[in-house]
Amino acid sequence: MSKRSKMILSGVVPIVGVAAIIIGIGLGGRLPGLAGEIFRKITGFMFTPVFLELTFALLGLIAVFWINSIRLQREGDDFVSLEIEDEQDEPRA
Repeated sequence: MSKRSKMILSGVVPIVGVAAIIIGIGLGGRLPGLAGEIFRKITGFMFTPVFLELTFALLGLIAVFWINSIRLQREGDDFVSLEIEDEQDEPRA
């Protein structure tokens, strides 16, 4: 597997995971009894107009943090140092 494929796969897996959570909650409403009723209430609450944006924003943040944790595990949490060059040729006014 090439480096580019691994990079794309590490970004797609969390997004598919978040989509699976949403689909799982929706399919959980088909369960009989109390479990189905709980999932139907969660689904109804998730998809009301105000909470729809909040729900997807929260799930988006989860996906971003998940992708970042995968990147940190692979690359480490080293600091990046920037070299700043002082230019002495410019006259100061």
